[in-house]
Amino acid sequence: MPAAPVQLDEKRLAFARECIRLYGSQIPVQAQLAILAQRVALGMSPYEAKLAAGGAYYKVEADRKVWPPNADPEQVMARQSIQPDDSKIWMSFQTATQFPGEGEQRFSVYFERGRVVQIKKLTEGEK
Repeated sequence: MPAAPVQLDEKRLAFARECIRLYGSQIPVQAQLAILAQRVALGMSPYEAKLAAGGAYYKVEADRKVWPPNADPEQVMARQSIQPDDSKIWMSFQTATQFPGEGEQRFSVYFERGRVVQIKKLTEGEK
């Protein structure tokens, strides 16, 4: 029997649509499509990933060539969209949309040079 369609988060979807309406020229079309499907995709910036998957836990190791000690991690993540650097960023999300048909899943996303390079479903021990 086929899996039931995944229910999108309507509040997050409305916010994403408004962001795309306002800033769509700055968001690649492939990222826009993934955001509207509420899925994080390779190549997304931290901002785009957050639009796709909602709130996240995060860890940021700011690029010391660019950022002072104790730099605001939110600013570091925001800057990656327009001026990527060598900061290392990890974000963890929990959605039912990233892995359709598998229910609510927790997953981590790793960024290099301001773009998603790895998406990994977290196992029970990693949760």
